[in-house]
Amino acid sequence: MTEQPESAALQAQSDPRRRLLVVGHPAVLRVNQLLYRELARRGWQVDLVVPSSWRGEYSQQPILPEALPGLQDSLHPVPVLLSGRAQRHLYLTRCRALARRLGTQVAFLEAESYALAAAQWRHALLPLGVPFGVQAYENIDRRLPVPVRRLRSLVLRDAAFVAARSDTAAQLARAWGARGEIGFAPPAVPGWAAPARTRDAEPASGGTGARPFTIGYAGRLIASKGLEDLLAAVRLLPAPVELLLLGNGELRERLDRAEIPGSRARVIDGLSHEQMPSGYAQLDVLVLPSHTTPTWKEQFGRVIIESLWCGVPVVGSDSGEIPWLIELTGGGLVFREGDVAALAAALTQLREQPGLRASLARAGHETVQRTFTVAAATDPLERMLLAALRTGARTARGARAPSAPR
Repeated sequence: MTEQPESAALQAQSDPRRRLLVVGHPAVLRVNQLLYRELARRGWQVDLVVPSSWRGEYSQQPILPEALPGLQDSLHPVPVLLSGRAQRHLYLTRCRALARRLGTQVAFLEAESYALAAAQWRHALLPLGVPFGVQAYENIDRRLPVPVRRLRSLVLRDAAFVAARSDTAAQLARAWGARGEIGFAPPAVPGWAAPARTRDAEPASGGTGARPFTIGYAGRLIASKGLEDLLAAVRLLPAPVELLLLGNGELRERLDRAEIPGSRARVIDGLSHEQMPSGYAQLDVLVLPSHTTPTWKEQFGRVIIESLWCGVPVVGSDSGEIPWLIELTGGGLVFREGDVAALAAALTQLREQPGLRASLARAGHETVQRTFTVAAATDPLERMLLAALRTGARTARGARAPSAPR
């Protein structure tokens, strides 16, 4: 018997009554399609509308969409205006006609409620009677221009659900006028195989001949991530220490040249998502020392759950959702934002107490398994999609029902 390709197998078992349209620029990356492939495996017919080209913040070349195995027939690339502008881009297509042609029954707009793309697709889906949801990472009640606030109100008024990425985001969505269900629907860890933790076989200390205690960071190398604080804290620790930064950004050159007496700092960039476990495997602790700005504070801190999945405990500032996520996972320590001495003290504590490092890593990994794996993170999103489908079906039946005789 000839074996079907995975995409064909998923289509064969999909339920024609559950046709899901996902619209969002994050899904140009394969790693951000994992939940949708899981939905396809559960019987959903999934259509992914993504930009045909997207400009990454630190990429010289545009990012072209690529489908995960199993979703090749689900990807629908569409040109966009203002590529690279997460909240301002628009899809250059007849959105309503596309949704009608695809037979969409429920939609998930992977965009903030104030994004122009969310307003564009709301306008397209409402006349079709297609219930839709939006995501919510935003955790600052910024004073947006009046037209943008108006669009946000309309989107939240009509959205059947909001997939909130944190408690703060959920509270703000409700305050801004969301009428549908608001549920916690987190991002997922990519499902990497556990990396080999060869570093655990040898003690990390400052003694002669021992390997250096390795402190890491993963993400954009920019000022708001608090990397100057991290560098200053590492300089307060007895040598030898290694600071390993995984990422790229405007501070790359400065950090690569940073001097730490008796220790060293180095930057590794260009790691794909599939290669990140090899980066985490080199760390004893991951630090996320973010600063709050007038327009941004850490909205989730995905590297926290990635690090814990790879068996590495975390230390984070109390910016944004970092303390909430560390408390939720039980996988690390929190210090006051901008307090270099407190950060150095937390790192010293973990350096001197390998048992504490191990217990935090173990607790965090167990929570990630329960809450943030692909299957676990898909569950709440699927529940909201099913509820929206039921609500949409009832609404459609009510609209078609003949009026009672007078």
